[in-house]
Amino acid sequence: MENNYFGALHEKYTNPFETGELNLVNTFYVKYVKRTFDIIISLSAVIVTLPINLVIGIITFFDLGRPIFFVHERPGLGERPFKMIKFRNMTNEVDENGKLLPASERITKMGKFFRQTSLDELLQFWLILQGKMSIIGPRPLLMSYLPRYDRRQHMRHAVRPGLECPLMHYSADGPSWEERLENDVWYVEHISFKTDVIMIIRLVKLVFNSNRTKVRSEKIDGEFKKNEESRNEGSVG
Repeated sequence: MENNYFGALHEKYTNPFETGELNLVNTFYVKYVKRTFDIIISLSAVIVTLPINLVIGIITFFDLGRPIFFVHERPGLGERPFKMIKFRNMTNEVDENGKLLPASERITKMGKFFRQTSLDELLQFWLILQGKMSIIGPRPLLMSYLPRYDRRQHMRHAVRPGLECPLMHYSADGPSWEERLENDVWYVEHISFKTDVIMIIRLVKLVFNSNRTKVRSEKIDGEFKKNEESRNEGSVG
């Protein structure tokens, strides 16, 4: 496995959902309607993509060897960690000091192809079926980011994480962290059947957005670093 330290916390942190400072979104739609759609869609996807995943697994084995899966923790609903699983797409090459090389230097040609076509996301349907994720919702980011969010940004974890929470527009360079996190919070604040339909339409368009797929396949080293202004305005913990 690689980059396991990304699945751990290295800064002092208090979960605002456990302290009662923030609450989960528990509307009828979220608890029953949205979950029902997640089960139906993910079960269908698991069945349809099973042979595709088998082929990807075989290719990954010959491309990178064992293990073929990359598993580590991500914050889920209420910021409780869960195990995310993906097919590996990077080597474990290190520099002369024994430190892993940048991700952009370790990703293989097949790994870049899988990222560009979103085939590396197919295993997430298993997590959706288990109730750990949702079709639409804020993407689960790194555990190490939790202490860096301000109070508003923590609200992205008031619902289950999802495959994607698409923005309306994507530039060639991709959205900034501020735009992305604000979009996640907006989704939480406006979650409804109508909002999810809009997001699913955006998600379909996103899959066929050549600019976005190129950004996703190449720009994989960006990191969220909280600025001093937001650090001084209501950081949690």
